[in-house]
Amino acid sequence: MAVLKLSDHAYDIIKTARSVVSQLELGKALNIVLKKAMEITHTKAGSIALYDARTDTLRIRAHKGLSKSFISNREWKVRKGGLTSRILKAKAITVINNTTNKSFFSNPVAVGEGIKSLICIPLIHAHELVGILYVDDFVPRKFPAAHLEALEILASFASISIHNAKTHNRVKHQAITDSLTGLFNRRYFEDIMSREIHRAGRHKREFSLALVDVDDFKKYNDAFGHQAGDEALNALGESVKKAIRSTDVAARYGGDEIVIILPETQLAKAYGLFAARIKRGIEKGFSRISSTQCSLTVTIGIASFPQDGKNSKALILAADKALMAAKKHKHEDHIGCSRRIKPDGIIPLPLHTVPDADLGLP
Repeated sequence: MAVLKLSDHAYDIIKTARSVVSQLELGKALNIVLKKAMEITHTKAGSIALYDARTDTLRIRAHKGLSKSFISNREWKVRKGGLTSRILKAKAITVINNTTNKSFFSNPVAVGEGIKSLICIPLIHAHELVGILYVDDFVPRKFPAAHLEALEILASFASISIHNAKTHNRVKHQAITDSLTGLFNRRYFEDIMSREIHRAGRHKREFSLALVDVDDFKKYNDAFGHQAGDEALNALGESVKKAIRSTDVAARYGGDEIVIILPETQLAKAYGLFAARIKRGIEKGFSRISSTQCSLTVTIGIASFPQDGKNSKALILAADKALMAAKKHKHEDHIGCSRRIKPDGIIPLPLHTVPDADLGLP
């Protein structure tokens, strides 16, 4: 009977392992592993933290049975002499039957959580540590050797799953990202734009769209070479990401032109954001690479949904016309809008009006 039970137990682990390895969504894979690990050990809580070797930090990506205050401290730096440091160094399973008076178990957050016993299983792929699986209990206890063996098997498959999911996410990210600027690419922008138009239209909300163009970029390329031009585009992408809000979406539209979607933002507010900080933030990013003979600046054109267009083509046309007008009329701030604006709102009759976006456009 004992042999039969072990066989059933092993089959159950293999079944879970297959499910984990085939799961490309990292969060789901980690939750499957954690659930099975807690079932094997009959523990009340647990977590999986992924390790970042660049910053020497761990971050909890799956958890169960732990308090909100514990999870709020989900990221931590490896402390010399601490439990995490010991696990990273040993790269072997660590069992603590009783945490009381253990010098290396002194983290006030963990102590305050009331964890009295735990198993820490390093997750290793290709000799590199990718994370740690923790199963915790709130009473001192011993863990059978069979449980530890089962956890080691589960951990080996979990490591493969983490590697597969990260590879999948990296390839997926590369498919939607422009390699030079690090921003989204045009194809992904068109998908996001379609969704934002649908969302804003359904909820009768406004959003703005801005085109950012590097002034005299061809001259800069001709003067300093294409490598310098590539460095400038890289700096452009980095500075755009830092300058915009977390809710905004930026993509490389083509050449040296960047497009930015500003959700829930009226035209006047969008202008204010660019005038107050975004434009300056973008140009500040050029300072580390620009030549003193040819400092780079940008011109911006802004339009808004639904006033300037109810489809992507119309909004981009409106923003482009505003941008061209800003270049042509040498606007002092190099920011053009599809309609004239004042601090107290938008003037109905603009100086340079764009055509109704719905006329003759698909």
